[in-house]
Amino acid sequence: MGIRSFVAIKVPDLITPQLIGLQRELQKSPIKIRWVEPQNFHLTLHFIGDVEPSKIEGIIKELKEAVKGFSPFSVNFAGVGGFPREGKLRVVWAGVGRGKNELLKLQPEVLKALDRAGVKLEGKENFHPHLTLGRVKAQENTRPLRMALEQQRGFFSSDFSVSSLQLIKSQLTPSGPVYTVMEDISFRCGSLDK
Repeated sequence: MGIRSFVAIKVPDLITPQLIGLQRELQKSPIKIRWVEPQNFHLTLHFIGDVEPSKIEGIIKELKEAVKGFSPFSVNFAGVGGFPREGKLRVVWAGVGRGKNELLKLQPEVLKALDRAGVKLEGKENFHPHLTLGRVKAQENTRPLRMALEQQRGFFSSDFSVSSLQLIKSQLTPSGPVYTVMEDISFRCGSLDK
């Protein structure tokens, strides 16, 4: 049986209250949304899906190799939006301001690492650094939600330092996903063992 997994950057506890506050503002819209639990806040670099347990060690090794050229960098969240831009909204997100360029450089290196580790990469959609705040459940009329997003477009969080990425296991449960960090891969350690 495969391990459902993804590569991401965890959001530090210091930033969580700011994102909760943003969710609360957006909750004033009457649209039914399944909000991401604060302990699950993260920036996804790539969703892998089900992977054979025997490949996990190779994935970790290649990810360590991939981050060798990176140093810690600052990130903040800036602005909000929804996917897709036209039609019925499915996902509500907080965008990335500071650190966006670094994430745009890091993500392709993650893809190359996964490819080297033998992970089948599905269609390569354009990477848009963001943090998912919630998933829209009801699709009757999302105009009030679009208006709420417009009101919050000036949102920005404090800066935080990113010095590692994580390989995360996702277990789906009736009460929502449970995420477990399988490996924290520090930029400083590169391909060296911790």
